[in-house]
Amino acid sequence: MSRHKKKMTTVPANGGGAVKKEYGALLVVCQFVLLLLLAATTNWRDIHLPALLLFIASLLLAGWAVKVMRLGHFNVRPTIKSGALLVTHGPYRYIRHPMYASLLLGGVGLLLISFSWLRLVTFFALWLVLYLKVRIEEKLLADHFPDYFLYQQRSRMLFPWF
Repeated sequence: MSRHKKKMTTVPANGGGAVKKEYGALLVVCQFVLLLLLAATTNWRDIHLPALLLFIASLLLAGWAVKVMRLGHFNVRPTIKSGALLVTHGPYRYIRHPMYASLLLGGVGLLLISFSWLRLVTFFALWLVLYLKVRIEEKLLADHFPDYFLYQQRSRMLFPWF
């Protein structure tokens, strides 16, 4: 496939398989609570260039991912929507979960502005929640898209260098 062609595959409507919706919903609630805690406990008057650059990178990555995925197909729950597409172009060419990567970049930016050990623990809790969501999604996607294993081999989970 040429460098500029877009590859998409449609998934059957099954709502995400055997993953319990309650567990996925709990992870989403935890994700937003942890992000809110980090944002609410940030001393915004202390913002500095490295944190600002991380925020900008986070917003650019998130915006790019949403544009490529299309807003109507975006899903915060670790399930597969009916008629979902496996998108493997744009940021998804390099990383399989750019939205989660953007949240982590922004979280590091928040941590850099107002560091404390409690905020560091909060950030690692956010990382754990996102990692659990990624693991669920990776299993679901592998079950539904025959080429997902090949996609995993040529892309990274969250960051190109990890």
